[in-house]
Amino acid sequence: MTQRVTSLSAMLVALAMLLGRMTGLLRILGLATVLGVTHANDLAILVISVPDILNAMLVGGALGVVLIPEMHRLSEDVSEQSASQLIVQSFFASAVLASALTFLLIMGGTWFTELLASGFTPAQISEASRLISIVLLAFPVSAVTAVTSAVLQGHHKPVIPAYGNLFFNLVLILVIVLWVTPGQIEILAWAVVAASAFRLLTQLFCCYFVTDLRGAFHSFYRLSSLNRNLMVKYFQALAAIGLVVAFPVVSRSFASMYEGGISLFEYSQKLVELPRGLIGAVISMVIFPRLSRVFAAGDLDTGARIVSQTAGLILLISIPAGIAVYVSAEPVVSLLFQRGQFSVSDVSATAKLLQFAVLAMPALFLSILTMNVFYARHETITPFKISCISLVCLILLSLGLRELWGMSGVMLAFVLTSWLHFLGLTISLYIKYEVSVIQGIDLKHYSALVFLTFSGISISTMIVNLVSDHIQLFICSAGLGGLCFGAVLLILKNHLPSLNGKLSL
Repeated sequence: MTQRVTSLSAMLVALAMLLGRMTGLLRILGLATVLGVTHANDLAILVISVPDILNAMLVGGALGVVLIPEMHRLSEDVSEQSASQLIVQSFFASAVLASALTFLLIMGGTWFTELLASGFTPAQISEASRLISIVLLAFPVSAVTAVTSAVLQGHHKPVIPAYGNLFFNLVLILVIVLWVTPGQIEILAWAVVAASAFRLLTQLFCCYFVTDLRGAFHSFYRLSSLNRNLMVKYFQALAAIGLVVAFPVVSRSFASMYEGGISLFEYSQKLVELPRGLIGAVISMVIFPRLSRVFAAGDLDTGARIVSQTAGLILLISIPAGIAVYVSAEPVVSLLFQRGQFSVSDVSATAKLLQFAVLAMPALFLSILTMNVFYARHETITPFKISCISLVCLILLSLGLRELWGMSGVMLAFVLTSWLHFLGLTISLYIKYEVSVIQGIDLKHYSALVFLTFSGISISTMIVNLVSDHIQLFICSAGLGGLCFGAVLLILKNHLPSLNGKLSL
């Protein structure tokens, strides 16, 4: 694929994901307006998130990182028909297994709900369990949607699945605006099922035109393409990605012991998820397929250059943006959320958590990149081990810090774990493959980036303590963010040759 086509794909995916994430934010704003920071909103957030959490932990991400490279290998080394058979067999296997798991989770609904919201009372658990049993019907649909998304990405059609979240969110926004009230959360559960089905139908329609299915259904029930080696890689990737997805789920479970805690955590996380989703989409839908092909061809230098350029852009965006948001956290939350049932005290509590959450932005973004580098090299066991260690650290930190600082402690534990996870991945990547996240930058300039970040946060804290006017905070935020952007650009430009000329992602 040419540089121009790749760049165009990246822009279209970024636009699609921007629209998807913006409608996701509008969905959360709608819930905040209608339900505020209440137990009813905690229920609504659980209902919306359950299918996608299960999909991300048990199917989606792992399926993509294993299926796409295998599709490429079969089409190049065997035949297009073999690749098509892999697609069909993966689709039906995902549907059957997801349906079986859905049945088991519905049967054990109370236990599953206690796992997701450990702080709920028995009465709240019973209410939530009933709603989750309904929304679990969307999981098999989301599971097979993961297969169609991987197929479209593998055929260099990443824009189509990128619009999936947009379709999903538009349906939910319509339901929230028209029908959701504190006593009418069940309709939202059924809307999630309908929105998931709509998202799948749009992708199935596109898959029909981009894939050649002649001979694909021949003896598909034997699952001959799903060999043992592929299954081992899938379950290793599944465990690694599932554990990473579990980080916010675990934190949200710890937050559930506080009234409206799930809502507060979700509001602050959503503002960080917006840019993270854009960067993650570009990496997984555009950069990862290209890395897979480059490494498969043995062109390690090109692969290392792609990794370095992507990491440089991530730092160039995340450090200034994080500092700017830290300064303007309260006016941003007030502007977006303060209406309807969302009070002034809710603004203050959400802004405080947001200031913690933005500290994890660079680590969250770079972790997506480093994990995709491992998967492009067909290495899944190392990310799995690091994710296991990180999850244990998250639980221990959450238990300790929650006792000290309550909700702020839960968020701080999430931030610290995000950095530990990224550092573990980065060190392992260099030791195993001698691939540096950023080439050509030495310890002195790494230190400069760290010093710049901590200085920016320190100055931001001083500004927040001294300035209370929201307009002045926005001005300070823009100015400080701009200065940090210039400083990061100077460091990267001097020590990353790929940034001296035209970028070639």
